[in-house]
Amino acid sequence: MAAALALAWVSAGCGVQPSEPIGGSAATGALVYLVRDDTVVPVLRPTKQPTTGARALALLAEGPNGREQAQGLTTAVPPGTAPVLSGNTITVATDVSTLPEVAVSQLVCTAAAAEPLTLVGGGHRRGPLTCPV
Repeated sequence: MAAALALAWVSAGCGVQPSEPIGGSAATGALVYLVRDDTVVPVLRPTKQPTTGARALALLAEGPNGREQAQGLTTAVPPGTAPVLSGNTITVATDVSTLPEVAVSQLVCTAAAAEPLTLVGGGHRRGPLTCPV
């Protein structure tokens, strides 16, 4: 009899009625792509407001923060690269033909929403490029 009562109680459910999803504010943070073991990986950096691709590139240019470094994350983007996003073009203060592929992936993935980008610097162009991750 106790087993039958337990089964009836479990079958009845918890009594919570279904409801519509509750709206909230947009998630904030910048998705930057750093390097772990020669592989580009996405990292969400908390920010107070939603972030543009241009702002995400500026954060990438700062390199990994202390917490990210402690997690074994690095960058292949050379210091002084100073990436600037304008439309679908990233302009850097270095020759793009000398950038390692992992650095190119970091830049493109950090800036790209889903659109191909062109990388320009040192009199050279690379692209259109899409994020390989």
